[in-house]
Amino acid sequence: MKRNDSPDFVGLEELKRKQREQLYNFECWAASGKWNEFHRHHYDWWMFPYNQPSSYGEAYTVYDYEVNLLKKNSIFVRRYLRGVELLLLSWGWKLKDHKMVDNPDLFQDWADWPIRLYKCASSLLLFGFEKEFESVRTYALRLISEEKNFWYDGKDCSELFRMEILNMSELSEF
Repeated sequence: MKRNDSPDFVGLEELKRKQREQLYNFECWAASGKWNEFHRHHYDWWMFPYNQPSSYGEAYTVYDYEVNLLKKNSIFVRRYLRGVELLLLSWGWKLKDHKMVDNPDLFQDWADWPIRLYKCASSLLLFGFEKEFESVRTYALRLISEEKNFWYDGKDCSELFRMEILNMSELSEF
């Protein structure tokens, strides 16, 4: 089973700590209707960890070993899914209902972050949250049908949402 043995890896305790702190910010922003804060800050690496290196190298990269340990932690899983829910809500999408928010607040709209949506969706697949992934995919396909830009740094982030995915290992490196 593959694991992150990079000297750059922050470790699971640090990843969980950063996630907890970021979720607190998410909850504060949502409670006060400050949806634009979701769009201005950077947090993808610890909120939606996945199995590809980032600008931080492998500091927040998780592989099967780390994913299995994190999935056994019910507090992490609850916080992780709440983070996904709040991120999508910041874009005006109700994760559990698979639909748009009826009367969105100011800034509760798509903010042209296809890479963030891609990372969130990739993380959901890696962690095995298929139902939540399908909701994110439905949202992404809606955006794609509205001709929103899904290119980031020369990569087409829409491919993830257009193809049938049997498991995370089928994804090419992004």
